[in-house]
Amino acid sequence: MKTIIKISAFIGFLILLQSCKKDKPTPPVITTSGVTEISYTSASSGGEATNEGGAPILTKGICWNTSPTPAISNSITATSGGLGSFTCQITSLTANTTYYVRAYATNSAGTAYGDQVSFTTTQISAPALTTTDISSVTTTTAVSGGTITAENGAAAIVVGVCWSISHNPTISDSKTSDGTGTSTFTSNLTGLYGNTTYYVRSYATNSGGTAYGNEVSFTTSLPVAPSITTKAVSSLAVSSFTGGQ
Repeated sequence: MKTIIKISAFIGFLILLQSCKKDKPTPPVITTSGVTEISYTSASSGGEATNEGGAPILTKGICWNTSPTPAISNSITATSGGLGSFTCQITSLTANTTYYVRAYATNSAGTAYGDQVSFTTTQISAPALTTTDISSVTTTTAVSGGTITAENGAAAIVVGVCWSISHNPTISDSKTSDGTGTSTFTSNLTGLYGNTTYYVRSYATNSGGTAYGNEVSFTTSLPVAPSITTKAVSSLAVSSFTGGQ
């Protein structure tokens, strides 16, 4: 009889032990979304928590790094817990750089990660701009300028116009320097020669390089001959006279 009781108690213990094992939580199950809205310094990703693992999800989000297999010890975003999908913004990135991303979810049993995805931020390029039509043309001066239509990832560090008597002038020719990062700027061309055709292009330089606007041309005014008058002769003498202007 005692033997039967011991066996029954042992079986009950095993059942209780098995029950405890089944109730012990495990890390959540989560997947990682693809990366979208990629720019020079930001992107968007997220994931979906599909199983809490037997305990409430405390927090979930994405983590990223420039090395594979990012973890919550790297850069992260965090959202509220629970099952379902979510989207997060990845910010403060470096242009033209490859990043690795994983979604994560944490409960009392630990942190689980989704599959890894990667993306490369946009490469900075030279600005896009247009050239302002020429105005206020004189014999030796004129006015132009430009408008930056796209910074392409970095603010301009110098803008202006360049000009030459040949087509497609560059910053190695005559030029102005008219500020930094300005969307619209005005440039004064000086030191020109009269009755001469010049070709002009706006330019802007950022960390991606130097770009030029469309070419415009103009011809300076014809120089005007100086006006001069002659004074009458005075102080007439036998061997000399005095005159002047």
